[in-house]
Amino acid sequence: SDKPNTIETDDSRLDRIEEMITNPNERIRTLENIIINQKPDILNLKIKNRVHERKFWRVSQILGRSSQTMATKVVGSYANDLKNSKIQEKHEVLVKKKRLLEGSMVTTPVPTQKAVTAFYAYMSKSENIPGTHHTLIFDTAITNENNGYHPFSGIFIAPEKGIYVFSFSIRLECHSYGPYELVKNSQVVGVVFSDIRQVCLQDQITGTMVITANKGDDIYVRTHATTSHIGLIPSDDNGRSSFAGWLILN
Repeated sequence: SDKPNTIETDDSRLDRIEEMITNPNERIRTLENIIINQKPDILNLKIKNRVHERKFWRVSQILGRSSQTMATKVVGSYANDLKNSKIQEKHEVLVKKKRLLEGSMVTTPVPTQKAVTAFYAYMSKSENIPGTHHTLIFDTAITNENNGYHPFSGIFIAPEKGIYVFSFSIRLECHSYGPYELVKNSQVVGVVFSDIRQVCLQDQITGTMVITANKGDDIYVRTHATTSHIGLIPSDDNGRSSFAGWLILN
């Protein structure tokens, strides 16, 4: 009694399998029909796409040329702006430096350099047996900064107040004798003395003094006011009698 049921069951299974096989085939045919029907649409789309591609290519060419021109203009404009910016920056730096310099000059002014005062002169020839109270004239001025020394009179006139150094050197001949004075105005500020009367030789004596002088003071070298001088004062290429002075502090 069970066999008929079993046969029915097997038949129904076969029917279902056949249905399963048949349905996919129908689906496949349906899809194929759809594809066939869509081929004209696809072809039209391809044609339109090519047209659009050509238009896009032309537009891109035009835009490419114009964008290149625009890029050149933009780059050129940027370069000019950059150049102008650098020039402006340099100008601003120079202005700042100038202001700093001007500020430093105002706060720390540069001291003005004062004129140098110094002289050196010698006798161009020998002085022949000078008497007492006789001003020695050193007529050849080698150095005369600030023009304080006067070679025609042998007198240095102080151009400004300060502390000065004066030095004179007197050449002596055989058997000579005498003192020599450095005088400021009428005041004797220094004296040197030589006595070689007992021997026959050449000698040189020097006196150096540091004094304070006011502007307009006269400073000069002379023989002693009361003691007589013996012998001449030589001055030639073998040895010079000279007078020098310079300002060390004002």
